[in-house]
Amino acid sequence: MKTATVRELRTAFPRVESWLAEGELVVITKAGKPVAQLGPPPVSKKPDFAARFGAAGKRPVHTKAVDTVAFLSEERGE
Repeated sequence: MKTATVRELRTAFPRVESWLAEGELVVITKAGKPVAQLGPPPVSKKPDFAARFGAAGKRPVHTKAVDTVAFLSEERGE
């Protein structure tokens, strides 16, 4: 964990920013006492929908072409 003073934030922020880019946690101090903590943003993961739904979430694959108008008319009883 790195430390930086409030003054260093104002005068040398690019250095602190590089620490954050490397994944470091930075404690900000004022008069020798910690006042804040900066860290890199959390890593977001893309949801794994296949694992979430498992086998129950699989839809059947239709292999033959379907006439949509005829199918809907049949379903509606027309």
